[in-house]
Amino acid sequence: MKNTLVFMFCLLSSLPVCFAADAALMTLPVDSSAFVFSPGNWTGDAGRSGKVFRQTWNPGAYFRVTWESKNPQPVAKLRLDLSINQETLKPSPVAYSIDGIWKANIPCAGEIAIEGLTNAGRHELAVYVQQGTWRQERWGSEGKSGQSVMRVTGLQVDANSTPVPTTPGSKWAMIVGDSITEGCGASVLAGYSHLVGQALRTQDYEYCLNACGWSGWIHRGDDGENGDVPGYYTFTKSTNGVGGQYDDAGSRWNKIDCNHSLLDSKGHISAYGQTGQEPSLIMINYGTNDDRSRKPNPVVAASITQCLAALRASAPNAQIILIIPFGQYCATDLKDAVDARKMARPADTKIAVIDLGSGVARNLDDHEPNGLMGGLHPNDRGHANFAAAIIPQMMKLIEK
Repeated sequence: MKNTLVFMFCLLSSLPVCFAADAALMTLPVDSSAFVFSPGNWTGDAGRSGKVFRQTWNPGAYFRVTWESKNPQPVAKLRLDLSINQETLKPSPVAYSIDGIWKANIPCAGEIAIEGLTNAGRHELAVYVQQGTWRQERWGSEGKSGQSVMRVTGLQVDANSTPVPTTPGSKWAMIVGDSITEGCGASVLAGYSHLVGQALRTQDYEYCLNACGWSGWIHRGDDGENGDVPGYYTFTKSTNGVGGQYDDAGSRWNKIDCNHSLLDSKGHISAYGQTGQEPSLIMINYGTNDDRSRKPNPVVAASITQCLAALRASAPNAQIILIIPFGQYCATDLKDAVDARKMARPADTKIAVIDLGSGVARNLDDHEPNGLMGGLHPNDRGHANFAAAIIPQMMKLIEK
């Protein structure tokens, strides 16, 4: 009888439908307006939406969910679907904040009890896919999901709870990069990209971390040359960067995964799949793996140049920032590509470079991973220092 009453309450209310999970709990489904997902990171059982689940392979992806509970001893349980994960390809652990109290290194399971809830009233849960863990088989294949992914099906809360409709920030940013941007080398939520993203949140931005170890402008990600994640913007039939044909299947700048486009019906980058959801900021930190794997410089330069044109066409008003890799990899190619773009399109003033300089590169000695700033993959101090240098420059650019 109690289950029936809970179900009838949800049907009669103007809020998204919820349903009874057991006699004491109901489930807020992923299509509830109480959920906000990081833009550009998630797919679902109906393309980029749906009622059953949301799924991501991106370290640093996040979601928030807000509800009101009348229970003085409230309960919440995050529900995940692990049916697509192999034993050796489990999702990354998660970190979460419940009403401002953080917990980390939580292994993914079918049910994750949220600890630290107290008192009746409004509660906000923020969940992050932890960065810094090497992953494989994330991209998927045609018609088939990747396996090292996290699939969320809902949040169980007290049966007398009320979902609180929540809206995303008014703007969003896409932060793109390799293992350094992914957070490898840093501890939980200490990567520079997470810190930059949190700074953007203070400016009413949501943000998307679109990063993968080993990846580059043309270098594949996940597992060296044989990784399943495509390069960012790649070519075929190119001789030393001359000529060539854009390889869409082998590129990921316009995709979330193998089976889902990042673009809307007008060919624009979209936060959640609808039109009019272009990013306000695109920040890219690529070049390290292209340079270290000795990809031909003219090919990399052509990729950067043509990718800038594609990004501008798909995000006409976005501020585009290229970060010179902290080790100064491909620095000349990146700066030349931006200069060429400015010369060819002088009206396009929303493109810039952030270069932390050669001193940073000297600090990141590849043979000294325990140095003050770390090695190729910076440590927490390195990530914090780099974020502190990037954030004010970024803020000046987005305020223009």
